[in-house]
Amino acid sequence: MFSGNKHGVQVLAAASILNLFLGMIYIWGIFVIPVSETLMWDAEAVKLTASFKIGFFSIGGLLGGYLQQKIRASRVIMMGGVMMSFGALLAAFTPASFPWLIYITYGILSGLGGGVGYICTISAAQKWFPNHRGIATGICVGVFGLSVTIFAPILSFFLREFSVQTTFFILSAAFLTVSMVVGRQIEYPTEQEAPPSKMDGKRQFTIREMMQQRAFYHLVLSFFLVTVAFFVVTPAVQTLSLYRGFSLEFATMLLMITGIANTAGRFLVPVLSDKMRNEIIVLSLMVILMTASLTLTFASGPLFVIMVTLIPICFGAALSVFPIITADYFGLKNIGSNYGVVGAMGFATSALIMPGLIGMLGSYTVRFVAVSALSAVGIYTMGWLAWDVRLKEKESLLKEDFTK
Repeated sequence: MFSGNKHGVQVLAAASILNLFLGMIYIWGIFVIPVSETLMWDAEAVKLTASFKIGFFSIGGLLGGYLQQKIRASRVIMMGGVMMSFGALLAAFTPASFPWLIYITYGILSGLGGGVGYICTISAAQKWFPNHRGIATGICVGVFGLSVTIFAPILSFFLREFSVQTTFFILSAAFLTVSMVVGRQIEYPTEQEAPPSKMDGKRQFTIREMMQQRAFYHLVLSFFLVTVAFFVVTPAVQTLSLYRGFSLEFATMLLMITGIANTAGRFLVPVLSDKMRNEIIVLSLMVILMTASLTLTFASGPLFVIMVTLIPICFGAALSVFPIITADYFGLKNIGSNYGVVGAMGFATSALIMPGLIGMLGSYTVRFVAVSALSAVGIYTMGWLAWDVRLKEKESLLKEDFTK
């Protein structure tokens, strides 16, 4: 995979380093109490910053996908880095009289900047390793998930030893430095540099052409549905663990385990995508999520821990597989812009809407039943794609036999 592709390895390494910092979008939980105390603001309101950041991170992917068609990928990444840095810098000056401004600064502006850079790293990984897209993408998004494990204790230390404002200053400087130093190393291969691909000769869809395909809407809906369980269940893990009889210490440890599980899903499942159909992988994830969500309505003890762990594994796996399956259907040439649209319509919509919508249902039992039902709908949407691909392959084989 890596032999004879030295430049590709360098780009993949740079993309992975950048993603390590971009993955800090999932660490907002450790900011909640310090920010709440500093701004004298309700903790539940502070938590919403994470939804803004994750949602606009995906929208940033849409923007980045468009920009990388116009200018070099490295410049797009550096532009995103400036947005991230400026958002964190402005967050440091959020006044207690207008605490909601942190939604705009750290949530929206910094989130957009992160998404702009992230889409370029995923595109670069696939374009430099077109025949090993699963492994290359898995490395990129796996490091992204690993960010929680590495930076959570570091930022916790900063928040203990320094003020919230100082921590935001440090983050601002880190985002700017990494995007400028590492980001300039990330470029797409030229026609001469591009490795031979099994996808050569396949149709390369533009955004407009992609959105005219029925498969696009099944793909977006599947992405939307496969992420709901994570956005609903994971934020409630600590509270639910206490309700099910676990100690506070174990509940905290279980929250850390979900971060490790998320990373494991990102690393392990993409390897399978180079050996089996991506539609089957997503179908399997949907079945697991449906079962796990339904089981959580009554599970306790070890069974509860297993079900809670399975959900972030599936989430991490989905974030690894969907860039690959988007390229499977619509080509590698425009993967940045195409996946930006798929992510914005699927992932971002789920992140922004579903936690609040499912949260209105009341008890955890009802919420988990609803999530399980949505996963069942996902089995249909992805099942249709898998069946459609199989029919087209049969038609192709029949045509070949007829020609012979």
